[in-house]
Amino acid sequence: MITYLRSGRRRPASVAAALAVGLVAVLSACSSGSGSGSSGSIVHIDDAPKSSGVRGTALDKTIATPATDLTDTAGQPYNLKTATAGKLTFVYFGYTHCPDVCPTIMADLGATLSKLTPAQQARTSVVFVTTDPARDTGKVMRTWLNNFNTAFVGLTGTWDQINGLATTLGVPLEKPATTANGVYTVDHGAQLTAFDPDGLARDVYFPGTPVTDYIHDVPLLMRNVQ
Repeated sequence: MITYLRSGRRRPASVAAALAVGLVAVLSACSSGSGSGSSGSIVHIDDAPKSSGVRGTALDKTIATPATDLTDTAGQPYNLKTATAGKLTFVYFGYTHCPDVCPTIMADLGATLSKLTPAQQARTSVVFVTTDPARDTGKVMRTWLNNFNTAFVGLTGTWDQINGLATTLGVPLEKPATTANGVYTVDHGAQLTAFDPDGLARDVYFPGTPVTDYIHDVPLLMRNVQ
């Protein structure tokens, strides 16, 4: 399982409790069946109040947008770094058959975008990277993503490409597999990584984040674009 390390500073008890719930959700991930858990990088997060006012959880160390080449739902090459340059970009790893966390996260992001100003919408990108490339074809992903927002980007690639990107972002993945009792499992971390328009991830969001928090944070992450 991936391990998250926080700084020694503390938030108020109510916020700390909510963060703890989010961490449990990320560690549990979501799956088509029972899984053995994941191994992954250690990601340091900072649970102290931030002067920026962002309600997401800060990373102790920023992550630059990787120049990973994947394939979009139209079958076209998609370079994550160049395609999202200058935009606030939310990157999430999941799969279309996910029964719980994945559709909830996408629905929350869809609701968030619907509340943004036209200028904010134009500078926001949501990127969904499949963790189940064998089943999530471009057509399958496009149909599924359109349920939430037709502008959402769906990406696929080889397992090594997908897992390499996830490792860089500190998101634990398990390669899809069928268990001895015939259950197909797709285990993955459920955190959402936010890259600022300058191409740096400073914050992550955990399952259960209210839509109001995303709406509150967007102009701050964009440097107050209204």
